[in-house]
Amino acid sequence: MIRWYRERKARKSEQNRGSETGQPIRPKIKFGRSLMSRYMLLILAAFLFVPVVVPMVATVFIVVINNVSSSEEAPYGNADQITELWAIESKKLDGASDQIIDKRMKELQEKYPKSAMYRVDAAGRTKLVLGGEEAEVLKSKSLHPSVTAEGEPASLDSDVILKWSLATGKKSETRIPAIWTPNDTVQFMKEALYRDPLTVVSFIGGGNANKGQGFMVIEVPRELIQNLTNNGLLEFVYFGVVMLIVFVIFIVMSVLFFAKIRKRLIHLQSAMVTPSKEGIPLPVDIKRSDEIGHLEESFNQMVHQLTDSLQREREEEQLRKRLVAGLSHDLRTPLTVIRGHMHALNKENLSDQGVRALSRMEGKIQDLGELIDNLLTYNLLTSGRYTLKLEQKDALRMIREAAASWYPVWEKEEFEIDIDLPETPLIWDVDAQGLRRVLDNLFQNVVRHAASGKYIRISTEQIQGRTAVVIADRGPGIQPDSGTKGTGLGLSIVDLLIREMGLRKRVDSSDAGVRTYLYSGKEIDREV
Repeated sequence: MIRWYRERKARKSEQNRGSETGQPIRPKIKFGRSLMSRYMLLILAAFLFVPVVVPMVATVFIVVINNVSSSEEAPYGNADQITELWAIESKKLDGASDQIIDKRMKELQEKYPKSAMYRVDAAGRTKLVLGGEEAEVLKSKSLHPSVTAEGEPASLDSDVILKWSLATGKKSETRIPAIWTPNDTVQFMKEALYRDPLTVVSFIGGGNANKGQGFMVIEVPRELIQNLTNNGLLEFVYFGVVMLIVFVIFIVMSVLFFAKIRKRLIHLQSAMVTPSKEGIPLPVDIKRSDEIGHLEESFNQMVHQLTDSLQREREEEQLRKRLVAGLSHDLRTPLTVIRGHMHALNKENLSDQGVRALSRMEGKIQDLGELIDNLLTYNLLTSGRYTLKLEQKDALRMIREAAASWYPVWEKEEFEIDIDLPETPLIWDVDAQGLRRVLDNLFQNVVRHAASGKYIRISTEQIQGRTAVVIADRGPGIQPDSGTKGTGLGLSIVDLLIREMGLRKRVDSSDAGVRTYLYSGKEIDREV
C-alpha cells in the first residue's frame, strides 16, 4: 500500500505539472520496449524462417557435419590436401636431376604405399613408374639404357598399365604410354578429372606452371580420402531434427509472447471485476512501460478518480445529513412557538374569515411538521441510526387499523373505498411504527396524486407463492419523467423502511391507475 500511495503521489505531481497546458503528462513508450517492436520481431522471424534459416542450417550442416571425418576414414587426407602436397613436392624439385627426382618419388611412395606414382620428362617420355600396394603393374619391362645422345637418361620401351582393385568392387586401369603424344596428354587430362583413383598432375619445378621439366603424377584410391558409406538417410534425419528444433523454438517464442500478453490482460480483467470493500477495484502494479502498461496506468487513474469521487460523495453526504438533522431540529422550535400562538388565537373571538384563515394556517403548519418529520426520518434511515424493532405482527390487522384512520380523509375527498382483506392473519416480521409509516405515506400518495380517480382498493394477491397486499387506485398513473419510485421524500422513506424490514415492493403503473404490491422477502409467508 505504501508503494501504491507513493506512485499515486508521483502521478498526481505529474498531472499537476501538466495541468498548466491542459494536457496530462504521459511518458512516451520507447519503441524498443513496446509490444509493437516485439511483435514485429516475431513477424520478421517468421518471414525469415524459410529463406534464411533453412539455407543457414543447410550450410552449417554441410560445413560441420560433412567435413567431420576421422583419420581412419581418410588416412591420406582430402583431395585438396593431396593436391597441395603434390604441388609443393614438385616445386621443390626445380632443376633437380633425374636421379634426385626418382629418389624423392620413391621416398614419397614409401610414405604413401597405397598410391601409385610416375614421371614424364620434358620430351614426353615416361621415365619412372611406381606401383603401390593397391595397383598392379602390367606390361612393365626393365629399363634398357638406350642413349641417343651423351648423358641422356634411359626411358621405358613399352607402355605400362596400372590395374586398380577398388573398395567398391570395381576395376580401374590407367594406361601410361612410353612416349606421350599430344593426343595422349589431352585424353589423360580428360579422364583424370572425375576418375577413381584420384589423379593429381603437377609440373616439376613449377607446380601448376610448366617450366619445361616434365610433370609428375600421383594416383590415390578415393576410398583413402573420403568416406564412401551412404549416409543419405542419416543426413536427412539430422537435417530434419535441426529444422524441427528451430521450428519448435519459433513456436515456443510465439506462444510465450502471446501467453504473457494474455496473462497480463487476464490480471487486469480480474482487477476490474474484483472490487474492494468500498466497491471500487484496486489498482494494479505496472511492471512494463508498454501498451498494456499504459492501459494499466489508465485503469489506475480511473480507480483513483473513482476513489476521490467516492470520498467527496461521502463527505457531501455527511454534510447533507448534518445539515438536514440540524435544520429539522432548528425548525421544530419556531414551529412549536407558532403552534402555541395559534392555539391561543383559537380562544379569541374571531370572524368567520379569521377562523377559516386560522384553519388553513393550521393545515399548512401540520404539513410543515410532517415535512420536518420526513426529513428527520430520511436522514436517520440513510445514516443507519433509525432503530427498528422487528416483531411478528399481523400485517392485515395493522393495514385495517391504518385504513380506518384514513377513512375520514377518503370520505372527505369522495373516494370509493374497496377493502377486501381475508380474515386469516398474515404474519410478517416488521417494526410496527415503521409499517404504519409506510402505509400512511402510500395512502397519502394516493390522495395527493390519484385524487382524480376517486378510488382506492386494498386487497391481497399471490405473487410467486407469497401473499402480497395490493393498494390500487384509478389515477393517471406514474408519469414517464417521475420514475417508478414517485417524487418527494415520502416514497423514498417507504423504500428505505421496506428494505430495512426485509419486505419487497413492486409498482405496476398504467393509464388505468397504479397498483402497489407489498410482500415479505422470505420464501414462505406464515398465515395463521
